[in-house]
Amino acid sequence: MSDTVTPKATHDAPARARYRAALASAAVAGAFVLVVAGLLAARHAETATLGLQKSQELADLRTAVLKASDNATRARLLEEVRARDEALRHDFFRRQAFSRTGGYLLLAGIVAFLVAASQAAAYWKRLPMPRVDPEAPRKAARASRRARWAVGAVGGAVGAAALALLVVSGGPRDGSAAESADAGPPPSAEEIRKHWPRFRGPDGCGVAAYTNAPTAWNGKTGEGILWKAAVPLPGENSPVVWGRRLFVTGAEEKEREVYCFDTETGNLLWRKPVTTSAGAAAEPPEVLEDTGFAAPTAATDGRRVAAVFANGDLACFDLDGRPLWTRHLGPLQNSYGHASSLAMYRDLVLVLADQGSTAKPKGVLLGLDARTGRTAWEVRRPVGSSWASPIVAAAGSRDELLTAAYPWAIAYDPASGAELWRAKVLDGDVAPSPVAAGGLAFFVNAGAQLAAIRMGGSGDVTATAVAWTAEDGLPDIVSPLATAKAVLLVTTDGLLTYYDAKTGKGLWEHEIQAIFMSSPTLVGDRVYLTTVKGVTHLFSMDGGFKELGKAELGEPVHASPAVLDGRLYFRGKKHLYAIGAKPQP
Repeated sequence: MSDTVTPKATHDAPARARYRAALASAAVAGAFVLVVAGLLAARHAETATLGLQKSQELADLRTAVLKASDNATRARLLEEVRARDEALRHDFFRRQAFSRTGGYLLLAGIVAFLVAASQAAAYWKRLPMPRVDPEAPRKAARASRRARWAVGAVGGAVGAAALALLVVSGGPRDGSAAESADAGPPPSAEEIRKHWPRFRGPDGCGVAAYTNAPTAWNGKTGEGILWKAAVPLPGENSPVVWGRRLFVTGAEEKEREVYCFDTETGNLLWRKPVTTSAGAAAEPPEVLEDTGFAAPTAATDGRRVAAVFANGDLACFDLDGRPLWTRHLGPLQNSYGHASSLAMYRDLVLVLADQGSTAKPKGVLLGLDARTGRTAWEVRRPVGSSWASPIVAAAGSRDELLTAAYPWAIAYDPASGAELWRAKVLDGDVAPSPVAAGGLAFFVNAGAQLAAIRMGGSGDVTATAVAWTAEDGLPDIVSPLATAKAVLLVTTDGLLTYYDAKTGKGLWEHEIQAIFMSSPTLVGDRVYLTTVKGVTHLFSMDGGFKELGKAELGEPVHASPAVLDGRLYFRGKKHLYAIGAKPQP
Protein backbone atom coordinates (compact mmCIF):
# COMPACT_ATOMS: atom_id res chain seq x y z
CA MET A 1 0.00 0.00 0.00
CA SER A 2 1.27 3.46 -0.84
CA ASP A 3 2.20 5.81 2.00
CA THR A 4 1.13 8.97 0.05
CA VAL A 5 -1.87 11.01 1.22
CA THR A 6 -5.20 9.56 0.13
CA PRO A 7 -8.10 11.81 1.32
CA LYS A 8 -11.39 10.21 2.04
CA ALA A 9 -13.68 11.89 -0.44
CA THR A 10 -16.88 11.13 1.45
CA HIS A 11 -15.69 13.06 4.55
CA ASP A 12 -13.05 15.45 3.12
CA ALA A 13 -14.90 17.25 0.29
CA PRO A 14 -17.33 19.44 2.35
CA ALA A 15 -14.59 20.58 4.73
CA ARG A 16 -12.27 21.42 1.85
CA ALA A 17 -15.08 23.36 0.11
CA ARG A 18 -15.68 25.45 3.22
CA TYR A 19 -11.97 26.01 3.63
CA ARG A 20 -11.58 27.21 0.04
CA ALA A 21 -14.61 29.54 0.37
CA ALA A 22 -13.22 31.13 3.55
CA LEU A 23 -9.77 31.45 1.96
CA ALA A 24 -11.27 33.15 -1.10
CA SER A 25 -13.25 35.54 1.14
CA ALA A 26 -10.09 36.46 3.02
CA ALA A 27 -8.30 37.15 -0.27
CA VAL A 28 -11.12 39.38 -1.51
CA ALA A 29 -11.30 41.28 1.81
CA GLY A 30 -7.53 41.76 1.82
CA ALA A 31 -7.58 43.14 -1.70
CA PHE A 32 -10.45 45.46 -0.74
CA VAL A 33 -8.46 46.74 2.23
CA LEU A 34 -5.44 47.51 0.06
CA VAL A 35 -7.52 49.29 -2.59
CA VAL A 36 -9.41 51.45 -0.06
CA ALA A 37 -6.17 52.28 1.78
CA GLY A 38 -4.61 53.39 -1.50
CA LEU A 39 -7.61 55.57 -2.39
CA LEU A 40 -7.62 57.20 1.04
CA ALA A 41 -3.90 57.91 0.90
CA ALA A 42 -4.31 59.49 -2.55
CA ARG A 43 -7.27 61.58 -1.39
CA HIS A 44 -5.35 62.75 1.67
CA ALA A 45 -2.47 63.92 -0.50
CA GLU A 46 -4.94 65.82 -2.68
CA THR A 47 -6.69 67.35 0.35
CA ALA A 48 -3.38 68.46 1.84
CA THR A 49 -2.60 70.25 -1.41
CA LEU A 50 -6.02 71.85 -1.85
CA GLY A 51 -6.91 72.42 1.83
CA LEU A 52 -8.12 75.67 3.29
CA GLN A 53 -4.82 76.97 4.55
CA LYS A 54 -3.00 76.07 1.30
CA SER A 55 -5.06 78.41 -0.87
CA GLN A 56 -2.63 80.95 -2.28
CA GLU A 57 -5.54 82.61 -4.02
CA LEU A 58 -7.24 83.31 -0.70
CA ALA A 59 -3.98 84.59 0.80
CA ASP A 60 -3.52 86.94 -2.16
CA LEU A 61 -7.07 88.24 -1.77
CA ARG A 62 -6.51 88.97 1.92
CA THR A 63 -3.30 90.82 1.08
CA ALA A 64 -5.18 92.84 -1.54
CA VAL A 65 -7.79 93.80 1.09
CA LEU A 66 -5.10 95.25 3.32
CA LYS A 67 -3.58 97.20 0.43
CA ALA A 68 -6.86 98.50 -1.02
CA SER A 69 -6.79 102.27 -1.37
CA ASP A 70 -10.53 103.01 -1.18
CA ASN A 71 -13.55 101.67 0.66
CA ALA A 72 -15.39 100.46 -2.45
CA THR A 73 -12.47 98.32 -3.58
CA ARG A 74 -11.95 97.00 -0.05
CA ALA A 75 -15.63 96.07 0.27
CA ARG A 76 -15.58 94.27 -3.09
CA LEU A 77 -12.43 92.35 -2.16
CA LEU A 78 -13.87 91.42 1.25
CA GLU A 79 -16.91 89.96 -0.49
CA GLU A 80 -14.59 87.94 -2.75
CA VAL A 81 -12.69 86.72 0.33
CA ARG A 82 -15.90 85.56 1.99
CA ALA A 83 -17.17 83.84 -1.15
CA ARG A 84 -13.84 82.11 -1.84
CA ASP A 85 -13.43 81.14 1.82
CA GLU A 86 -16.93 79.62 1.87
CA ALA A 87 -16.29 77.67 -1.35
CA LEU A 88 -12.99 76.32 -0.04
CA ARG A 89 -14.59 75.43 3.28
CA HIS A 90 -17.39 73.47 1.61
CA ASP A 91 -14.90 71.64 -0.59
CA PHE A 92 -12.63 70.92 2.37
CA PHE A 93 -15.37 69.38 4.49
CA ARG A 94 -16.73 67.42 1.51
CA ARG A 95 -13.30 65.83 1.21
CA GLN A 96 -13.21 65.22 4.95
CA ALA A 97 -16.59 63.46 4.72
CA PHE A 98 -15.19 61.25 1.94
CA SER A 99 -12.23 60.38 4.14
CA ARG A 100 -14.44 59.49 7.11
CA THR A 101 -16.61 57.23 4.95
CA GLY A 102 -13.52 55.60 3.49
CA GLY A 103 -12.17 55.06 6.99
CA TYR A 104 -15.32 53.20 8.01
CA LEU A 105 -15.12 51.05 4.84
CA LEU A 106 -11.48 50.33 5.57
CA LEU A 107 -12.31 49.24 9.09
CA ALA A 108 -15.12 47.02 7.81
CA GLY A 109 -12.72 45.46 5.28
CA ILE A 110 -10.17 44.69 7.99
CA VAL A 111 -12.84 43.05 10.16
CA ALA A 112 -14.08 40.96 7.19
CA PHE A 113 -10.53 39.88 6.39
CA LEU A 114 -9.80 38.81 9.95
CA VAL A 115 -13.09 36.91 10.26
CA ALA A 116 -12.57 35.09 6.95
CA ALA A 117 -8.95 34.29 7.77
CA SER A 118 -9.87 32.91 11.18
CA GLN A 119 -12.60 30.73 9.62
CA ALA A 120 -10.18 29.42 7.00
CA ALA A 121 -7.73 28.49 9.75
CA ALA A 122 -10.49 26.74 11.69
CA TYR A 123 -11.65 24.70 8.65
CA TRP A 124 -8.03 23.75 7.87
CA LYS A 125 -7.68 22.24 11.32
CA ARG A 126 -10.85 20.15 10.79
CA LEU A 127 -9.61 18.48 7.58
CA PRO A 128 -8.87 14.70 7.96
CA MET A 129 -5.33 13.95 9.04
CA PRO A 130 -3.21 12.44 6.23
CA ARG A 131 -1.40 9.18 6.60
CA VAL A 132 2.33 9.09 6.94
CA ASP A 133 4.17 10.72 4.07
CA PRO A 134 7.99 10.27 3.75
CA GLU A 135 8.18 13.81 2.36
CA ALA A 136 6.40 15.19 5.39
CA PRO A 137 9.42 16.96 6.99
CA ARG A 138 10.28 18.79 3.76
CA LYS A 139 6.64 19.70 3.13
CA ALA A 140 6.25 20.87 6.72
CA ALA A 141 9.25 23.18 6.38
CA ARG A 142 7.86 24.57 3.12
CA ALA A 143 4.43 25.07 4.74
CA SER A 144 6.07 26.83 7.67
CA ARG A 145 7.79 29.26 5.31
CA ARG A 146 4.52 29.90 3.51
CA ALA A 147 2.76 30.48 6.82
CA ARG A 148 5.36 33.03 7.83
CA TRP A 149 4.92 34.81 4.49
CA ALA A 150 1.13 34.72 4.96
CA VAL A 151 1.37 36.17 8.45
CA GLY A 152 3.69 38.88 7.14
CA ALA A 153 1.26 39.70 4.34
CA VAL A 154 -1.67 39.91 6.74
CA GLY A 155 0.35 42.11 9.09
CA GLY A 156 1.37 44.32 6.17
CA ALA A 157 -2.24 44.71 5.07
CA VAL A 158 -3.41 45.57 8.58
CA GLY A 159 -0.48 47.95 9.04
CA ALA A 160 -1.26 49.64 5.74
CA ALA A 161 -4.88 50.01 6.81
CA ALA A 162 -3.88 51.49 10.16
CA LEU A 163 -1.44 53.85 8.43
CA ALA A 164 -4.16 54.97 6.04
CA LEU A 165 -6.52 55.64 8.93
CA LEU A 166 -3.79 57.65 10.66
CA VAL A 167 -3.15 59.64 7.49
CA VAL A 168 -6.85 60.30 7.01
CA SER A 169 -7.20 61.62 10.55
CA GLY A 170 -4.22 63.91 10.12
CA GLY A 171 -2.29 61.91 12.69
CA PRO A 172 -2.27 62.61 16.42
CA ARG A 173 -1.60 66.29 17.08
CA ASP A 174 0.38 66.93 20.26
CA GLY A 175 -0.96 63.72 21.77
CA SER A 176 -4.56 64.45 20.75
CA ALA A 177 -7.23 61.98 19.79
CA ALA A 178 -7.96 61.33 16.13
CA GLU A 179 -10.01 63.84 14.18
CA SER A 180 -13.55 64.18 15.46
CA ALA A 181 -16.62 63.50 13.40
CA ASP A 182 -18.85 66.37 12.39
CA ALA A 183 -21.16 67.08 15.34
CA GLY A 184 -23.91 68.66 13.24
CA PRO A 185 -24.67 72.26 12.29
CA PRO A 186 -23.77 75.16 14.60
CA PRO A 187 -26.52 76.26 16.99
CA SER A 188 -28.69 79.22 16.01
CA ALA A 189 -28.40 82.62 17.70
CA GLU A 190 -31.68 81.91 19.50
CA GLU A 191 -30.33 78.63 20.85
CA ILE A 192 -27.08 80.24 21.97
CA ARG A 193 -28.97 82.88 23.96
CA LYS A 194 -30.62 80.16 26.04
CA HIS A 195 -27.22 79.23 27.50
CA TRP A 196 -24.07 80.89 28.87
CA PRO A 197 -21.43 79.60 26.43
CA ARG A 198 -18.47 81.93 27.03
CA PHE A 199 -17.01 84.63 29.28
CA ARG A 200 -19.83 87.09 30.14
CA GLY A 201 -22.56 85.20 28.39
CA PRO A 202 -23.99 84.67 24.90
CA ASP A 203 -22.60 87.88 23.38
CA GLY A 204 -19.67 88.37 25.76
CA CYS A 205 -21.18 91.62 27.07
CA GLY A 206 -22.59 90.51 30.43
CA VAL A 207 -26.28 90.81 29.48
CA ALA A 208 -28.51 87.86 30.44
CA ALA A 209 -31.39 86.64 28.31
CA TYR A 210 -33.36 85.80 31.46
CA THR A 211 -34.81 88.19 34.03
CA ASN A 212 -35.63 85.79 36.89
CA ALA A 213 -32.28 85.34 38.60
CA PRO A 214 -32.38 84.97 42.40
CA THR A 215 -31.85 88.10 44.52
CA ALA A 216 -31.03 86.65 47.96
CA TRP A 217 -28.61 83.98 49.16
CA ASN A 218 -26.06 83.33 51.88
CA GLY A 219 -23.20 80.93 51.38
CA LYS A 220 -22.42 80.73 55.10
CA THR A 221 -25.91 79.65 56.17
CA GLY A 222 -26.82 77.79 52.99
CA GLU A 223 -29.79 80.05 52.22
CA GLY A 224 -30.60 79.90 48.50
CA ILE A 225 -27.64 77.58 47.78
CA LEU A 226 -28.69 74.62 45.64
CA TRP A 227 -25.28 73.00 45.79
CA LYS A 228 -21.62 73.70 46.44
CA ALA A 229 -18.82 71.71 44.79
CA ALA A 230 -15.04 71.82 45.18
CA VAL A 231 -12.90 72.49 42.08
CA PRO A 232 -9.75 70.33 42.23
CA LEU A 233 -7.24 72.83 40.80
CA PRO A 234 -7.25 76.64 41.14
CA GLY A 235 -8.35 78.97 38.36
CA GLU A 236 -9.56 82.53 37.86
CA ASN A 237 -11.82 81.68 34.91
CA SER A 238 -15.60 81.99 34.97
CA PRO A 239 -18.16 79.19 34.58
CA VAL A 240 -19.77 78.53 31.20
CA VAL A 241 -22.98 76.52 30.91
CA TRP A 242 -24.75 74.54 28.21
CA GLY A 243 -27.85 72.63 29.28
CA ARG A 244 -27.01 70.52 32.30
CA ARG A 245 -23.26 70.87 31.83
CA LEU A 246 -21.12 73.52 33.53
CA PHE A 247 -17.47 73.89 32.52
CA VAL A 248 -14.51 75.45 34.31
CA THR A 249 -10.76 74.86 34.18
CA GLY A 250 -7.97 74.65 36.73
CA ALA A 251 -4.19 74.63 36.57
CA GLU A 252 -0.94 74.80 38.48
CA GLU A 253 2.62 74.94 37.14
CA LYS A 254 2.63 71.38 35.81
CA GLU A 255 -1.05 70.42 35.78
CA ARG A 256 -3.90 71.60 33.56
CA GLU A 257 -7.44 70.21 33.70
CA VAL A 258 -10.93 70.78 32.32
CA TYR A 259 -13.96 70.00 34.50
CA CYS A 260 -17.60 69.32 33.70
CA PHE A 261 -20.21 69.54 36.49
CA ASP A 262 -23.89 68.64 36.49
CA THR A 263 -25.82 71.91 36.88
CA GLU A 264 -28.65 70.21 38.79
CA THR A 265 -26.66 68.21 41.32
CA GLY A 266 -23.13 69.66 41.37
CA ASN A 267 -21.68 66.21 40.65
CA LEU A 268 -18.38 66.17 38.78
CA LEU A 269 -19.31 64.46 35.52
CA TRP A 270 -15.78 64.34 34.11
CA ARG A 271 -12.29 65.63 34.73
CA LYS A 272 -9.78 65.65 31.88
CA PRO A 273 -6.07 66.52 31.92
CA VAL A 274 -4.66 68.73 29.17
CA THR A 275 -1.12 67.98 28.06
CA THR A 276 0.65 68.56 24.78
CA SER A 277 4.15 67.34 24.03
CA ALA A 278 5.44 70.87 23.52
CA GLY A 279 3.58 72.24 26.52
CA ALA A 280 4.87 69.54 28.84
CA ALA A 281 8.44 70.24 27.80
CA ALA A 282 8.22 74.02 28.19
CA GLU A 283 9.14 75.94 31.30
CA PRO A 284 6.02 77.19 33.11
CA PRO A 285 5.35 80.87 32.38
CA GLU A 286 5.67 83.58 34.99
CA VAL A 287 2.22 84.70 36.09
CA LEU A 288 0.77 87.04 38.67
CA GLU A 289 -1.01 85.53 41.65
CA ASP A 290 -4.24 87.24 40.58
CA THR A 291 -3.94 85.74 37.10
CA GLY A 292 -2.62 82.24 37.73
CA PHE A 293 -2.26 79.45 35.19
CA ALA A 294 -5.96 79.14 34.30
CA ALA A 295 -7.29 82.68 33.89
CA PRO A 296 -8.95 82.35 30.43
CA THR A 297 -12.57 81.21 30.44
CA ALA A 298 -13.48 78.22 28.28
CA ALA A 299 -16.04 78.37 25.45
CA THR A 300 -18.64 75.93 24.14
CA ASP A 301 -20.92 75.76 21.11
CA GLY A 302 -23.17 73.09 22.59
CA ARG A 303 -21.27 70.36 20.72
CA ARG A 304 -17.73 70.85 21.97
CA VAL A 305 -15.89 72.74 24.71
CA ALA A 306 -12.48 74.38 24.20
CA ALA A 307 -10.06 75.60 26.87
CA VAL A 308 -6.70 77.41 26.84
CA PHE A 309 -4.08 77.85 29.55
CA ALA A 310 -1.28 80.26 30.43
CA ASN A 311 1.43 78.00 29.01
CA GLY A 312 -0.25 77.96 25.59
CA ASP A 313 -1.85 74.51 25.77
CA LEU A 314 -5.23 74.46 24.03
CA ALA A 315 -7.63 71.49 24.06
CA CYS A 316 -11.06 70.61 22.74
CA PHE A 317 -13.44 67.92 24.05
CA ASP A 318 -16.91 66.77 23.19
CA LEU A 319 -19.53 67.36 25.89
CA ASP A 320 -19.04 63.85 27.26
CA GLY A 321 -15.34 64.50 27.85
CA ARG A 322 -13.90 62.61 24.89
CA PRO A 323 -10.72 64.42 23.73
CA LEU A 324 -10.99 65.71 20.16
CA TRP A 325 -7.70 67.56 19.62
CA THR A 326 -4.95 69.58 21.29
CA ARG A 327 -2.67 72.39 20.16
CA HIS A 328 0.28 74.14 21.76
CA LEU A 329 0.41 77.90 21.11
CA GLY A 330 3.23 78.75 23.50
CA PRO A 331 5.35 79.86 24.92
CA LEU A 332 3.05 82.86 25.46
CA GLN A 333 5.32 85.77 26.36
CA ASN A 334 2.99 87.92 28.41
CA SER A 335 4.25 89.82 31.45
CA TYR A 336 1.15 89.13 33.59
CA GLY A 337 0.23 85.71 32.23
CA HIS A 338 -2.20 84.86 29.45
CA ALA A 339 -5.79 85.81 30.33
CA SER A 340 -7.75 86.33 27.09
CA SER A 341 -10.78 84.04 27.03
CA LEU A 342 -11.88 81.98 24.04
CA ALA A 343 -14.85 82.58 21.76
CA MET A 344 -16.55 80.27 19.27
CA TYR A 345 -18.13 81.26 15.97
CA ARG A 346 -19.92 78.75 13.76
CA ASP A 347 -17.33 75.93 13.47
CA LEU A 348 -14.36 78.00 14.62
CA VAL A 349 -12.55 78.46 17.93
CA LEU A 350 -11.33 82.07 18.12
CA VAL A 351 -8.06 82.57 20.02
CA LEU A 352 -6.49 85.95 20.83
CA ALA A 353 -2.86 85.74 21.98
CA ASP A 354 -1.41 89.25 22.10
CA GLN A 355 2.25 89.24 23.12
CA GLY A 356 5.35 91.39 23.00
CA SER A 357 5.28 95.16 22.65
CA THR A 358 4.17 97.67 20.06
CA ALA A 359 7.82 98.00 18.99
CA LYS A 360 8.16 94.21 18.65
CA PRO A 361 4.64 92.79 18.37
CA LYS A 362 4.29 89.01 18.59
CA GLY A 363 0.56 88.75 18.91
CA VAL A 364 -1.64 86.52 16.79
CA LEU A 365 -5.37 86.04 16.26
CA LEU A 366 -6.39 82.53 15.22
CA GLY A 367 -9.48 80.92 13.81
CA LEU A 368 -9.15 77.17 14.47
CA ASP A 369 -11.42 74.54 12.97
CA ALA A 370 -13.41 73.27 15.95
CA ARG A 371 -13.62 69.82 14.34
CA THR A 372 -9.91 69.22 13.93
CA GLY A 373 -7.92 71.99 15.63
CA ARG A 374 -6.29 72.91 12.35
CA THR A 375 -5.73 76.59 11.52
CA ALA A 376 -8.49 77.92 9.27
CA TRP A 377 -7.01 81.43 9.30
CA GLU A 378 -4.29 83.34 11.14
CA VAL A 379 -3.67 87.07 11.52
CA ARG A 380 -0.57 88.76 12.91
CA ARG A 381 -1.45 91.62 15.26
CA PRO A 382 0.21 95.09 15.15
CA VAL A 383 -0.15 95.55 18.92
CA GLY A 384 1.56 94.78 22.20
CA SER A 385 0.43 92.45 24.98
CA SER A 386 -3.17 92.57 26.13
CA TRP A 387 -5.49 90.65 28.45
CA ALA A 388 -8.86 91.58 26.93
CA SER A 389 -11.11 88.89 25.46
CA PRO A 390 -12.48 89.11 21.91
CA ILE A 391 -16.22 89.23 21.25
CA VAL A 392 -18.34 88.76 18.10
CA ALA A 393 -21.01 91.42 17.59
CA ALA A 394 -23.62 91.96 14.87
CA ALA A 395 -23.11 95.08 12.74
CA GLY A 396 -26.03 95.29 10.35
CA SER A 397 -25.78 92.43 7.87
CA ARG A 398 -22.34 91.28 8.99
CA ASP A 399 -20.63 90.04 12.14
CA GLU A 400 -17.53 91.71 13.54
CA LEU A 401 -14.86 90.20 15.78
CA LEU A 402 -13.84 93.00 18.17
CA THR A 403 -10.39 93.07 19.79
CA ALA A 404 -8.67 95.57 22.08
CA ALA A 405 -4.95 96.21 22.65
CA TYR A 406 -2.63 99.21 22.69
CA PRO A 407 -2.91 101.25 20.51
CA TRP A 408 -5.64 99.78 18.26
CA ALA A 409 -9.24 98.72 18.56
CA ILE A 410 -9.55 96.37 15.56
CA ALA A 411 -12.52 94.57 14.05
CA TYR A 412 -12.11 91.45 11.90
CA ASP A 413 -14.35 89.22 9.83
CA PRO A 414 -14.72 86.23 12.19
CA ALA A 415 -15.18 83.81 9.27
CA SER A 416 -12.00 84.71 7.36
CA GLY A 417 -9.83 86.82 9.68
CA ALA A 418 -9.80 89.72 7.22
CA GLU A 419 -9.43 93.08 8.94
CA LEU A 420 -12.54 95.26 8.61
CA TRP A 421 -11.59 98.44 10.46
CA ARG A 422 -9.32 99.84 13.14
CA ALA A 423 -9.25 102.90 15.40
CA LYS A 424 -6.33 104.27 17.39
CA VAL A 425 -8.08 104.86 20.72
CA LEU A 426 -6.25 102.78 23.37
CA ASP A 427 -3.20 103.12 25.59
CA GLY A 428 -1.45 101.15 28.33
CA ASP A 429 -1.90 97.50 29.36
CA VAL A 430 -5.41 96.72 28.11
CA ALA A 431 -7.38 94.27 30.26
CA PRO A 432 -11.09 95.31 30.02
CA SER A 433 -12.80 93.52 27.16
CA PRO A 434 -14.79 95.39 24.51
CA VAL A 435 -18.59 95.38 24.55
CA ALA A 436 -21.16 96.34 21.92
CA ALA A 437 -24.76 97.54 21.87
CA GLY A 438 -26.98 99.67 19.65
CA GLY A 439 -24.56 99.66 16.71
CA LEU A 440 -21.67 100.96 18.83
CA ALA A 441 -18.56 99.16 20.05
CA PHE A 442 -17.11 100.39 23.35
CA PHE A 443 -13.40 100.20 24.19
CA VAL A 444 -11.88 101.40 27.46
CA ASN A 445 -8.74 101.28 29.55
CA ALA A 446 -7.30 103.21 32.49
CA GLY A 447 -4.91 105.91 31.30
CA ALA A 448 -6.60 106.05 27.91
CA GLN A 449 -10.30 106.81 27.38
CA LEU A 450 -13.72 105.30 26.86
CA ALA A 451 -14.36 105.32 23.10
CA ALA A 452 -17.67 104.61 21.38
CA ILE A 453 -17.07 103.53 17.77
CA ARG A 454 -19.74 103.12 15.11
CA MET A 455 -19.45 99.59 13.73
CA GLY A 456 -19.73 98.66 10.06
CA GLY A 457 -16.82 100.82 8.86
CA SER A 458 -13.77 100.09 6.76
CA GLY A 459 -10.07 100.90 7.06
CA ASP A 460 -8.71 103.35 9.64
CA VAL A 461 -11.83 104.92 11.18
CA THR A 462 -10.09 106.89 13.94
CA ALA A 463 -11.14 110.21 12.42
CA THR A 464 -14.52 109.13 11.02
CA ALA A 465 -16.30 106.57 13.21
CA VAL A 466 -15.52 107.55 16.82
CA ALA A 467 -18.94 108.72 18.03
CA TRP A 468 -17.67 110.08 21.36
CA THR A 469 -15.02 109.66 24.03
CA ALA A 470 -14.92 110.10 27.81
CA GLU A 471 -12.17 110.12 30.41
CA ASP A 472 -13.78 109.68 33.83
CA GLY A 473 -14.03 106.45 35.84
CA LEU A 474 -11.80 104.39 33.52
CA PRO A 475 -11.29 100.76 34.70
CA ASP A 476 -8.02 98.82 34.57
CA ILE A 477 -9.45 95.28 35.00
CA VAL A 478 -13.26 95.19 35.10
CA SER A 479 -15.00 95.04 31.72
CA PRO A 480 -17.81 97.54 31.06
CA LEU A 481 -21.53 96.86 30.83
CA ALA A 482 -23.38 98.37 27.87
CA THR A 483 -26.92 98.57 26.54
CA ALA A 484 -28.35 100.66 23.71
CA LYS A 485 -29.13 103.29 26.37
CA ALA A 486 -26.14 103.37 28.71
CA VAL A 487 -22.59 102.32 29.53
CA LEU A 488 -21.50 101.42 33.07
CA LEU A 489 -17.84 101.50 34.10
CA VAL A 490 -16.49 99.98 37.33
CA THR A 491 -12.99 100.61 38.65
CA THR A 492 -11.12 98.10 40.78
CA ASP A 493 -11.52 100.31 43.85
CA GLY A 494 -15.30 100.62 43.46
CA LEU A 495 -16.07 103.81 41.50
CA LEU A 496 -19.13 103.36 39.28
CA THR A 497 -19.62 105.77 36.36
CA TYR A 498 -22.72 105.80 34.19
CA TYR A 499 -22.74 107.27 30.65
CA ASP A 500 -25.43 107.90 28.09
CA ALA A 501 -24.58 105.43 25.30
CA LYS A 502 -25.64 107.72 22.45
CA THR A 503 -24.04 110.99 23.54
CA GLY A 504 -21.31 110.04 26.01
CA LYS A 505 -22.73 112.38 28.64
CA GLY A 506 -21.92 111.35 32.21
CA LEU A 507 -25.18 110.83 34.09
CA TRP A 508 -24.08 109.76 37.56
CA GLU A 509 -21.26 108.42 39.73
CA HIS A 510 -21.41 106.25 42.83
CA GLU A 511 -18.72 104.74 45.02
CA ILE A 512 -18.87 101.32 46.72
CA GLN A 513 -16.24 100.82 49.41
CA ALA A 514 -14.89 97.52 48.10
CA ILE A 515 -12.47 95.96 45.62
CA PHE A 516 -13.78 94.45 42.38
CA MET A 517 -12.31 92.08 39.81
CA SER A 518 -15.57 90.48 38.66
CA SER A 519 -17.37 92.28 35.82
CA PRO A 520 -20.98 93.52 36.15
CA THR A 521 -23.89 91.45 34.83
CA LEU A 522 -27.30 92.80 33.80
CA VAL A 523 -30.36 90.66 34.55
CA GLY A 524 -33.53 92.43 33.48
CA ASP A 525 -33.23 95.87 35.10
CA ARG A 526 -30.89 94.69 37.89
CA VAL A 527 -27.09 94.80 37.90
CA TYR A 528 -25.15 92.11 39.78
CA LEU A 529 -21.66 93.22 40.85
CA THR A 530 -19.51 91.03 43.12
CA THR A 531 -16.59 92.15 45.29
CA VAL A 532 -13.40 90.13 45.75
CA LYS A 533 -14.74 89.14 49.20
CA GLY A 534 -17.75 87.49 47.57
CA VAL A 535 -20.41 90.09 48.37
CA THR A 536 -22.75 90.75 45.44
CA HIS A 537 -24.31 94.20 45.20
CA LEU A 538 -27.66 94.38 43.38
CA PHE A 539 -28.74 97.76 42.03
CA SER A 540 -30.63 99.50 39.24
CA MET A 541 -28.81 102.06 37.12
CA ASP A 542 -31.48 103.88 35.12
CA GLY A 543 -32.37 107.20 36.73
CA GLY A 544 -29.42 107.03 39.12
CA PHE A 545 -27.84 104.40 41.36
CA LYS A 546 -30.42 102.61 43.51
CA GLU A 547 -29.26 99.77 45.72
CA LEU A 548 -31.63 96.78 45.69
CA GLY A 549 -29.82 94.48 48.08
CA LYS A 550 -26.69 92.49 48.94
CA ALA A 551 -25.94 88.78 49.04
CA GLU A 552 -22.90 87.07 50.51
CA LEU A 553 -21.23 83.98 49.09
CA GLY A 554 -18.80 83.49 51.97
CA GLU A 555 -15.77 82.94 49.73
CA PRO A 556 -13.48 85.25 47.70
CA VAL A 557 -14.59 85.78 44.09
CA HIS A 558 -12.63 87.04 41.08
CA ALA A 559 -14.72 85.43 38.34
CA SER A 560 -17.95 86.68 36.75
CA PRO A 561 -21.19 84.72 37.24
CA ALA A 562 -23.20 82.70 34.73
CA VAL A 563 -26.93 83.42 34.52
CA LEU A 564 -29.52 80.87 33.38
CA ASP A 565 -33.26 80.48 33.83
CA GLY A 566 -33.84 81.09 37.56
CA ARG A 567 -30.21 80.25 38.38
CA LEU A 568 -26.89 81.91 39.15
CA TYR A 569 -23.59 80.03 39.01
CA PHE A 570 -20.59 81.52 40.83
CA ARG A 571 -17.00 80.39 41.01
CA GLY A 572 -15.26 81.20 44.24
CA LYS A 573 -11.60 80.67 45.00
CA LYS A 574 -12.15 77.00 45.81
CA HIS A 575 -15.77 76.11 45.05
CA LEU A 576 -18.58 76.36 42.55
CA TYR A 577 -21.99 77.51 43.76
CA ALA A 578 -25.43 77.07 42.22
CA ILE A 579 -27.96 79.60 43.51
CA GLY A 580 -31.71 79.39 43.04
CA ALA A 581 -34.95 77.93 44.36
CA LYS A 582 -34.89 74.22 45.07
CA PRO A 583 -37.18 72.26 42.70
CA GLN A 584 -40.45 71.13 44.19
CA PRO A 585 -40.76 67.35 44.75
